[in-house]
Amino acid sequence: MVVANNDIRLREIREAVIADQGTFRNINNVSLSTIARVLRRNHMAMKQLYRVPFQRNSDVVKEARCQYVERIMELEVEGAHHVFIYVDEAGFNLIKVKRRGRNLIGYRATITVPGQRDANITMCAANSNNGVLCHIPTIGPYNTERLITFLNSLHERLIPPDERGLLSPGMPLFVIIWDNLAFHHSRLVNEWFGVHPRMMMLFLPTFPTFESHRGVLQCLEVEGL
Repeated sequence: MVVANNDIRLREIREAVIADQGTFRNINNVSLSTIARVLRRNHMAMKQLYRVPFQRNSDVVKEARCQYVERIMELEVEGAHHVFIYVDEAGFNLIKVKRRGRNLIGYRATITVPGQRDANITMCAANSNNGVLCHIPTIGPYNTERLITFLNSLHERLIPPDERGLLSPGMPLFVIIWDNLAFHHSRLVNEWFGVHPRMMMLFLPTFPTFESHRGVLQCLEVEGL
């Protein structure tokens, strides 16, 4: 009952138990404390309730995940070596929490803050098995123009100058894996990948089983960036 409906309340459980004379025969009344004790005995605990979109485990989404995994496996068994790079944009605000301070009565308690304290910062970062490869913060959201700038910077760090524009056997290919966003499909982005033969892109399925940007941000914190 609880596994099927994580949002069920103790009173609702009591009503269901009293109404079910098949499984809970001859039980005409039960206290809430007894129900809570039985739940604890069966390792049921009160937890924060997270909202999960109902489409997450639909057949269409599951099929998209399978296709994504199959594509990754196809790239891994090909003759050329593929390097998988996860790219994501994550936004945050410079002001995190309210702070309190002390000063003379009649005077404000102030603290020096960045000039753009009310602006949102967007961090675009690329992460691989070797850690963070490139990260560029900007004020405001990312758009196609800023994304192209990021890709150019990433390309310069991945491919030496004497290898740029070349596609020879033995050279690794770089697979950019990112969310299925509209501006990732833009004409300029597709043209950019068209003129960089060693770079290719792969889109994450809807509702992926992991969140790439969390891994990127965690790596940034570890490296002190």
